[in-house]
Amino acid sequence: MLALLGGMPVLEWVVRRTMCAEGVHRFVLATSDLRADDVLATLGEQLGIEVFRGSHEDVLRRVIDAAELHHADAVLRVCADNPLIDPRLLTQLIEDFRVSSCDYSFNHRPGLGLIVADGFGGEVFDLAALKSVPRRFSETRYREHLTSAFWEHQDVFMVRSCPVHKSLQYPELRFDVDVPADLQYLNDLVSRSHINLNTSATEIVSVALGA
Repeated sequence: MLALLGGMPVLEWVVRRTMCAEGVHRFVLATSDLRADDVLATLGEQLGIEVFRGSHEDVLRRVIDAAELHHADAVLRVCADNPLIDPRLLTQLIEDFRVSSCDYSFNHRPGLGLIVADGFGGEVFDLAALKSVPRRFSETRYREHLTSAFWEHQDVFMVRSCPVHKSLQYPELRFDVDVPADLQYLNDLVSRSHINLNTSATEIVSVALGA
């Protein structure tokens, strides 16, 4: 997360772009309490975002504890490997979630009929539904992977995909940073097209398609 993208750490891209989303009452960087993640916490503090430290293995508990600390009723989750996150999509997702009466909504990846490039959106959890996961399911994987219970038990949870504009409907495109080659691809993209903190997902897709 400290690797450089266009001369700036990946995490800084994520934080700065996410904090432009509307409808969020509190922005929190929820990282682990491992000493190795001290550098992430320090960067978060330097960027002006609140930092919460919790369990490395129990990601579910970390998120719940962070949410409860700030008296949240829902959690917008953005992964730190999505440097080109689009705050406009996050705002749309929040607005859609508020009127949909669902337990979990997303627009960051294809699924449930949603056709979209991977890496621009986020996911929203109703906090009450999230807190019910450890009570309902004892398997360890549900504590490590936040969304597994929702995807695997749609008979229990109401899951919804939030529609996106047709300009983003390219599921073959990925803008995550999972391996070094992904970072190299994004660095090439940024360097040749002057993508910056304000560039929209639509503009980024257009560059990636060579339009």
